[in-house]
Amino acid sequence: MSLQIIYGRSGSGKTSYIFQQISKDIANGRKKYIITPEQFSFSAEKELLDTIAKNNISTAVIDAEVLTFARMAHRVARRSWWKYQHCAYKLWKSHANLQYIIK
Repeated sequence: MSLQIIYGRSGSGKTSYIFQQISKDIANGRKKYIITPEQFSFSAEKELLDTIAKNNISTAVIDAEVLTFARMAHRVARRSWWKYQHCAYKLWKSHANLQYIIK
């Protein structure tokens, strides 16, 4: 994985370039997440679908996803909560078993 900085004036094709690269990666079977502010999520999804339609890629719905910062934070919190909840259950269960053994 590498970091690529893309800069240029307004209307110079930065967004088109980014979505073309994403489209190529999707065609190669790599899953991509596009993280965008809330106000740009609809336009990012539209741009992604338009670019994929131009390149005739059929797995786009599965291999690419537009996430807002809020949606991404929700997913991280949900996954983290599951790990915490699972550990808490194990701890409770071992404590309950220990009490049973002591009695």
